[in-house]
Amino acid sequence: MLRVGVTELNIGFENREEAKKCCLEVMEEASANGVELLVFPEMTLTGFTMRPWLYAESWDADNIPDSVSFFMENSRKYKMQMAFGYIRAVMADSDKMDDETKEPVYENRLVLVDGENVVLDYAKIHPFSYSGEDKVYRAGEKLVQAQVKDIRIGGYICYDLRFPEIFSAMRDQYEAIMVIANWPETRAEQWKTLLKARAIENQAYVIAVNRVGDGDGLHYIPGSHVYDWLGRDVSIRVSEKLCVADIDPGAVRHARTEFPQTNDRKNTFYKMLY
Repeated sequence: MLRVGVTELNIGFENREEAKKCCLEVMEEASANGVELLVFPEMTLTGFTMRPWLYAESWDADNIPDSVSFFMENSRKYKMQMAFGYIRAVMADSDKMDDETKEPVYENRLVLVDGENVVLDYAKIHPFSYSGEDKVYRAGEKLVQAQVKDIRIGGYICYDLRFPEIFSAMRDQYEAIMVIANWPETRAEQWKTLLKARAIENQAYVIAVNRVGDGDGLHYIPGSHVYDWLGRDVSIRVSEKLCVADIDPGAVRHARTEFPQTNDRKNTFYKMLY
């Protein structure tokens, strides 16, 4: 059993210090409610920005980004694993950032830390071309999953949710799916519908976190949930900024055994369609 906290924070826009204050407040609440994994929205300390060159952070052996350090320190303080989003600057050929002759590229990242240990590090595979995200952020090319206590968790970001293939591809490697987002009010119903679909079709928990408030002309409404494999929201609201849920990997395994829909997948055939 794992107690998960999903946040609903007004992280503002391009204001790191104010966003940190919001995060610190909800960390206190989560600790008081026994949360073991606390999940924050996409681009946690900046909001979704199209100016990554102003807020991106590089990361190598000699340089831990401020965003990552902030969550590592508080993960250690509260003895709580934390998942968050930030913008990473990397070289196009994966070299270090110390070559001044090369231009950096930027990735929209999801990171899960346990104290100073990085448990999961994911780059968004589907930048949102409708908004031009693909013009300023490089797409990731790797699916990832992490072990948190006795549950395996896959990680995804926002627009990824519209592409079920990358969820089903990892289905047998997780019991829970984590999706962090800045998903605006205008598409809020689609957000809920797609989350439930991913939960039902993969027979897994979906841990979904969205921001609230306003940022760069967009409005965001409460939309953080924890859905079970039947598409039921099993989270309980404990405050304006926090909902919690206890998730049980054994229940997922039992559901998959009792109703083994994955046995009817035609993976060889599906490959022929692409």
